[in-house]
Amino acid sequence: MEIALTLGVQPGLLLMPKMTQPMTRRKVVGIDLGTTFCAMAHIDPYGKPQIIPNGESERLTPSVILFDGASVIVGTLAKNNSVAEAERIVDFVKREIGKPKEQFQREFNGKIYSAEELSALILRKLKADAEKYLKEPVTDAVITVPAYFNDAERTATITAGQLAGLNVLQIINEPTAAAVAYGLDKLNEDQTVFVFDLGGGTFDVTIMRIEGQGIHMLGTNGDHRLGGKDWDDVIVNHVAEEFDRAHGENPLLDLQSYQDLQSRALAAKIQLSSRPRTAIVHSHNGKSVKVELTREEFELKTRHLVEKCKTICEMVLQEARMEWSDINKVLLVGGMTRMPMVREMVAGLSSVPLVDDVNPDEAVAVGAAIQGILSLLREEETTGEKTLSEDTRRQFSSREGGLIQVTNITSHTLGVVLWDEAHLEEYVFPMIRKMTAIPATARNSFGTASANMQRAVVRIVEGESTLPAECTPLGLCDVELPAFLPKGSPVELTYEYNANQVLEVAVNASGNQAKVRIERNTGLAPDEVERATAGLGTIAVV
Repeated sequence: MEIALTLGVQPGLLLMPKMTQPMTRRKVVGIDLGTTFCAMAHIDPYGKPQIIPNGESERLTPSVILFDGASVIVGTLAKNNSVAEAERIVDFVKREIGKPKEQFQREFNGKIYSAEELSALILRKLKADAEKYLKEPVTDAVITVPAYFNDAERTATITAGQLAGLNVLQIINEPTAAAVAYGLDKLNEDQTVFVFDLGGGTFDVTIMRIEGQGIHMLGTNGDHRLGGKDWDDVIVNHVAEEFDRAHGENPLLDLQSYQDLQSRALAAKIQLSSRPRTAIVHSHNGKSVKVELTREEFELKTRHLVEKCKTICEMVLQEARMEWSDINKVLLVGGMTRMPMVREMVAGLSSVPLVDDVNPDEAVAVGAAIQGILSLLREEETTGEKTLSEDTRRQFSSREGGLIQVTNITSHTLGVVLWDEAHLEEYVFPMIRKMTAIPATARNSFGTASANMQRAVVRIVEGESTLPAECTPLGLCDVELPAFLPKGSPVELTYEYNANQVLEVAVNASGNQAKVRIERNTGLAPDEVERATAGLGTIAVV
């Protein structure tokens, strides 16, 4: 059977005295860019992770943006005004990052913003607050993303960091970051840990192994559109239905009313974590309704969300070919793990002890800061230029004396669309399989589909199915071919997947070579990034 790529036609030196150069100092922070809240952390001069409070002395910053004339307000003040000024508010933007402009954009003061630009405004606020607190410039950052973010979403997050003026050293998965924060002082205890990370907008699970001088990821799965907001929405819809039943009017059709209900639903959800019942009062158009809600009723209405979490937990074990008996501990991360129904569900999966050795709201940022230091230390090994203190260097070496090693894995399979000439149909060939250790490189050679082809159009996809329609298209590599090639001439593909889980593809077509960065269909095209950077620089963010 012949298999082929789906291809288209179509003067002197002045000597100076040698001088001792001072140590170039670089400050790296870890940023948990959350759906509902953000957190920042750094490593202090003694090698200890510390949370960086924002300009309002808060350890968490709401991921809410308020466009206030020529200024942009980010954080608690924006959140507190979300009801009164609903039409000028942006929240939950993380769920939209990586989408093309035709799917998501917002306009304020005559300017259209992509999800990357909106995220960059949040990051600019965090960067400025960090510099004010640390009293030094912040040059580098490690930013976290859900483990199940795809290639476009990761690339868009890097772009947002760059727009905010940050050198993004690495994009790291949120449960991986939490695992790093948990495992840093436990390298002397070999163990397998199941990380359950349920935040405000995303859900991830990761299995990791702490062994020797490393932290190694064994499996990951998740849903980046499942989180605390979905529990809030259940309450919002319940109250709206009761209002409609009492007054014959849907309060969700009014943006201000919707924002008010969102705030009340969040407060009610938090109360039900410590109280058996709560009451929600909502007013709209001069009418009001009071809705009583018990914890038992709330748990019944949200059982389907808990079941989704349970299913994903079982799936990651199957994918890693493990049983609950192989797990030593379950690490709970994310604010939603404070809810009794979530803890009871996890505890019911097995007899594995639940641990909360890390702050569920702060662990991800702390782990990102640790990863940032490890990145700089590896740069030191490569360049020989010292940028960190000896205390820091010593703190982040393992008991064997080398650097702590953190090995991540791919969260999706990366493939190429092939043509099966025998069956006259397309299918997906996996180049880099899910759960492969990264960075990863894969090479394979295929044949041209017909003679005398002028161009090869290589279709790169992401997903676990062999059917192209069931996978996510990442982009096309359009490569010129040499003239007069016979059918079946070799076209060699190389996939390079870096530590940020961003893909580059190299093509060698009978001597014609090209290395192509995939053109991802995200909110900002490459030629728009420079213009966006200049435009955002004129906006005052507070």
